Amino acid sequence: MTPAGVVLTGGASRRMGSDKSLLEVGGVAMAVRVATALAGAGCDPVVCQGGDADALAALGLTVLADSQPGGGPVAAILDALLRRPGDVVVCACDLPWLDVATVSQLIAIAEERHDADVVVASDAEGPHLAGLWRAGTGARLAGLFADGVRSYRGALDRLQTVSVEVPPSVVVNVNNPDDLRRHR
Repeated sequence: MTPAGVVLTGGASRRMGSDKSLLEVGGVAMAVRVATALAGAGCDPVVCQGGDADALAALGLTVLADSQPGGGPVAAILDALLRRPGDVVVCACDLPWLDVATVSQLIAIAEERHDADVVVASDAEGPHLAGLWRAGTGARLAGLFADGVRSYRGALDRLQTVSVEVPPSVVVNVNNPDDLRRHR
């Protein structure tokens, strides 16, 4: 089954000072860059989870509202899993150099590793918010969330997680204006 693609666009962007999903890198909004990588790897459909629905729609993106605005990435991933019948590739909008090859690699490894709840892109800094989540993981993640797990890495630690080493250049996380300037 072809996985869906979900771009997480509902973050507060406090460190950036403006909505990260809409900031342009190379003339293209970060959310569009990530959505393009997901679609290029075969994810269908590709939607955004949370954020400014009108602004994202103006970029040609479909947006689903967060059920728990401000709930963080674990709540948004849970929304993505509970709204889709199959596997879901979930990526943060602030990974503007994520590429088709990396997303395709996550999908391919998930096809080999049926025991995994999640297959996540990692580098020397650890796991990044780019991974394929199995459809059946929604109930387990809901249980973790109900138990108070709000940390993305904390959730990964409690699930059957397979880390895939990827080049650090494709998972550069843009959190603040300095990150954006440094990596342009």
